[in-house]
Amino acid sequence: MIKIALCDDNLESIVTLQKMLESEIIEQKLEAEICLVTDKQEEIEKNIINNSIDILILDVEFKNGDLNGIEFAKKLRKYNKEFYLIFLSAHQRFLYPALVTKIFDYIVKPANKDTIHDLVYRIKDEFSSNTSLFVQINKWQSIKASEIIYMEKSINRTIITTTSGKISCTKTLDKMQDCLPDNFVRCHRSFIINKNKIISIDKKEKEVILENNLSCPINNKFET
Repeated sequence: MIKIALCDDNLESIVTLQKMLESEIIEQKLEAEICLVTDKQEEIEKNIINNSIDILILDVEFKNGDLNGIEFAKKLRKYNKEFYLIFLSAHQRFLYPALVTKIFDYIVKPANKDTIHDLVYRIKDEFSSNTSLFVQINKWQSIKASEIIYMEKSINRTIITTTSGKISCTKTLDKMQDCLPDNFVRCHRSFIINKNKIISIDKKEKEVILENNLSCPINNKFET
């Protein structure tokens, strides 16, 4: 599920954008939700640090905080370089200075339905092809790669253990392996682990210790 946050010091205008976005998300069947709408920079900062936001739509001319939108975005990039950033502005003149913050889009207010339709379409295309961020586990569902701890073979399906629980997938472990980013490795014929979740490796016991007090067996050839 793609998490989207909106931040503007004019909440009335951002609620209008929120409604257009929600409508397009439903119409285009994008697996996303607007998880936060706020005029407080500290709320956004907290969620970016916790990696709880995938897409941030931010007002360039933010006047309700210590920093304007561009300076705030530079600060956020120090915590997280991977989230997608979309700027809102009533003017085009901020586009060039905004580029240094690695933006996905720059929308001139007031946004209309066609603009938001195109934005959601591009988001859908980007996230469906970017396996480093999201892993497609079936035709209708994808999950954040960073939330996956390990995958386990189970007859003709795969059991995926995430930071929030287990998910059953009809794809085999071999098919899942073909669509995973480089930080996933086959540690055993029946297990694939996320290397970013490794806490320690016990070669004597032939197991790898992962986040959430979890462990998986490893074979003799396993290397990180």
